[in-house]
Amino acid sequence: MTLKQDTRASVLARRKAIPDAERKEKSLLICERFLAEIDLWLASCEHSEASAKQLRIAAYEPMSSEVDVHPLLFAAYERGWEVFLPCMAKDTSDASARMVFFPIEQNHLTEQRPAFLDHPARPYLFGDLHAQGWREADEQLFDIAVIPLVAFDSGLMRLGYGGGNYDRFLPKLRDDCFVAGVAFEEQRVDRVPTEPHDLPLPRIFSA
Repeated sequence: MTLKQDTRASVLARRKAIPDAERKEKSLLICERFLAEIDLWLASCEHSEASAKQLRIAAYEPMSSEVDVHPLLFAAYERGWEVFLPCMAKDTSDASARMVFFPIEQNHLTEQRPAFLDHPARPYLFGDLHAQGWREADEQLFDIAVIPLVAFDSGLMRLGYGGGNYDRFLPKLRDDCFVAGVAFEEQRVDRVPTEPHDLPLPRIFSA
């Protein structure tokens, strides 16, 4: 087992061990901190009220023991923002899958859930997704990006799940996009094992 694999396994075990009630409380606190920082960012960027209402946020549908970002997403809907969530998709059955983002309405989270939200790691064919009306978004549209992670350190280095999806996603974002990772303090390590191409996140919100 490599150092990354060993770190990933031990941190995921610690994250899974967080009691449900505590995980819910910590998740809410992380979302509140995220929103508070967004408000400061908007003020510093001198966004007008009209432009702020048009913000587009790329996030994720939490799996297993991940930080539950639903409070953040519902707050985004209340503010009139557009929400985008990822889906693994591929051109043909034998092609490699890649992560794309689709616009998600609030009722998609609560009532009319598309299959890819319940199975975020499962690849779907673009032809089938397009036939259902889904159209992938250009990453340059995003004003805010919420990044899941497995482990992080004080230098804001991120350890992901090993698929490289966010390593490919992050460079596609605009330079002025507000990018932040979210994690529990139980996911903090002394030092994330890195490779030369790995870059730190601008910020990570934890609790």
